[in-house]
Amino acid sequence: MRLLMLNGNTNTAMTDAMASRARAFLGSAVAIRAETVGQGVPYIASRRDCALAAGALVASLEGRADVDHDAVLLACFGEPGLAAAREACSVPVTGMLEASVLCALQLGARFSIVTPGRRWPRMIEDVLHAMGASRRCLGISAVDIDDLSLPVQRDQARARLQAAVADQQARLAPDAIIVGGAALAGLAADLEVGPGCRLVDSLDAALAQSLALMRLAKG
Repeated sequence: MRLLMLNGNTNTAMTDAMASRARAFLGSAVAIRAETVGQGVPYIASRRDCALAAGALVASLEGRADVDHDAVLLACFGEPGLAAAREACSVPVTGMLEASVLCALQLGARFSIVTPGRRWPRMIEDVLHAMGASRRCLGISAVDIDDLSLPVQRDQARARLQAAVADQQARLAPDAIIVGGAALAGLAADLEVGPGCRLVDSLDAALAQSLALMRLAKG
């Protein structure tokens, strides 16, 4: 099976980090082809950025033969151009936000989200509303992290994420907490959470669902 992973951010270090995580997560069962869009912004942090990334992602898919891959993963939490990408592809297309929300709903009744970027909470709220999942979300915390320096400054990011996760569990008591963002891929495994709560890494969730969809497609 072959997975095409497209990073809508122009940060190639971020793409490399996610590709490494994907290969470790999926093992030899899936061949990973990781690509970075050539135009857009280093890190998607606003609706404008999402629009630019969506155009670049869809353009990279148009004219590409679906026979080269069995599924596509949009490796950015905001999922820019997800609907258009599905329209352009005959293979399954997975997004990190949608996949992590679906996983969180399977783990419990209520969830919360931790993600970098002060504009992201409202943008995510719009996606949750469109999915019909907004009433199941207890809260969204924006963590102040210098996204462009990740994955280099992982220790600093880990400490701030841990504080946000602990705060959400104390205040909101969610059944699951989504650690969302391409820049944060793999960090959930380094965090601690108290009893009664599960952590969901948004990239891991998208990888798991991509694998399931590829297997289902092959019958």
